[in-house]
Amino acid sequence: MRTGLAAIALALALPAPAHAWTVSSPDGSVAATVSRAGTLTATRRGRIVLRAGLGELEDRDVRRSRVTQTFTTPAGKRRRHTLRARVLRIGRVQVLAARDGIAVRGATTWIARGTAWLQRYSSVYENPYRRTVMRRAPRRRYGFPALLSTGRDWALLTESGIPDGARAGHLRAGKGRLSVRGSHRGWHVAVIGGLDTIVGSDLPLALGRPSRVKDPSWIHPGRAAWSWWSDSASTRSLARQEQFVDFAAAEHFEYATVDAGWDAAWVPDLVAYAAARNVRLILWTDWHALGDPARRAATLDRWAGWGIAGIKVDYLQSDAGARMAVMEDIARAAARRHLVVDFHGCTVPRGLQRTWPNVLALEAVRGAEYDRGGTPSDPANNVDLAFTRNVIGSMDYTPVTFSARNRVTTDGHELAMSVVYESGLQHYADTPESYGRHPVAASILQDVPAAWDDTRLVAGKPDRFVAIARRSGRRWFVGALGAGAARTVTVPLRFLSAGSYAARVVDDALGETHRTVSAKTTLRLRLARNGGAVIELTP
Repeated sequence: MRTGLAAIALALALPAPAHAWTVSSPDGSVAATVSRAGTLTATRRGRIVLRAGLGELEDRDVRRSRVTQTFTTPAGKRRRHTLRARVLRIGRVQVLAARDGIAVRGATTWIARGTAWLQRYSSVYENPYRRTVMRRAPRRRYGFPALLSTGRDWALLTESGIPDGARAGHLRAGKGRLSVRGSHRGWHVAVIGGLDTIVGSDLPLALGRPSRVKDPSWIHPGRAAWSWWSDSASTRSLARQEQFVDFAAAEHFEYATVDAGWDAAWVPDLVAYAAARNVRLILWTDWHALGDPARRAATLDRWAGWGIAGIKVDYLQSDAGARMAVMEDIARAAARRHLVVDFHGCTVPRGLQRTWPNVLALEAVRGAEYDRGGTPSDPANNVDLAFTRNVIGSMDYTPVTFSARNRVTTDGHELAMSVVYESGLQHYADTPESYGRHPVAASILQDVPAAWDDTRLVAGKPDRFVAIARRSGRRWFVGALGAGAARTVTVPLRFLSAGSYAARVVDDALGETHRTVSAKTTLRLRLARNGGAVIELTP
């Protein structure tokens, strides 16, 4: 990874203006105006999107600067990221403006109007998103991120770049306001634009602290076979784990994850069995086993000596300062031993994947785990996750569960999650036998990677449908999820490069059609109720 920082030029003191200061993005599309009374007004193309209360400002020291940062990550919406922004500093308060939004350092209360999609706060961030009129939002705590619509413009509120060991923040609603409670030491971020800007934005990641891993060449995103969802007892059986390794090898998956219940007596044998089939092993652990520094070092040394490739760390269940520090300590210790990390039962990412790029995934989502008990996933929430949680970092939903009891989604909807949801570790949760009964889906899963070079929203609206295009090399994949009534989704292919492409379209029933297309082609996907589809585009 190269982390270039050409930053903080033009740092010069300026005289205080009579009434307000304005900072604009380098392209001029987004601006933040701050009054002497501490009210921030954020605009896009001259339209007010939201306001914020910053508290009374000290204007004795007013400075302006420019920031340019270029960095790469092994996973995410794309590998290469660039942040170009302008920064206004008024005393201790900093306001940053970029093409895709603004960010504030300092106490912040967002003052919003219009419609909001909010998730009731819990320590594991696994509640569903619900649509509400902002002025009627119940007085309670809400988790990051929060999505707002003002009609022509959208904003996604989150935070990033909090210091190591600082507590994370959350939101509290009341009277059309969303007050940020908790840490005021990081960036309070508002991604601003159309829904395409929201989905494609790198701003929450870019405002994370720079990478602490000097040479990330050993960090490999990948797909994983995972047995716990379908059969929790399977984690205690070496023979059954070998079957999942065989499935991973047959599908060309990079990993197999062994969840709670594994036996140290046979893990080294399973590592060797997997290595012979070009599959790496990830091992589950309760975070308490790694909480104490001395025990953490000894335990990770032992497991690394077995030859595992990574750890799945569970039950963190807090975003207090001490627990946030433990997460960083575990990521740091894992990186020293060239182990990738998947955090579960945890808080949402706040730029962590920039600081520790070996953290390839975090849960913090109402994912397929809830389907195990027969409670079907909500298709509208599945759609909303593409506009909310997955915007701010890799999301371990554990998708594509054809055998889920009582599900209301189509097979195409389940398969499309493999493209719509980004995760540096993409855990496919069903059994080898189930995927064997869906050969078209299995062949798509062979092709869909876990790392991308570009991500674009094709079409969509929260609660209704979403279609996302992702590129790996010269190949593109489009995944579409629908909620509610059947619909037709229009997919213009203008994101393609010049020349012709072979298009493979997989529908709700996992039937497939093939045709030749180009950037001038527009495809129309007919989705069934709670449906979905996948398009694979190969030059």
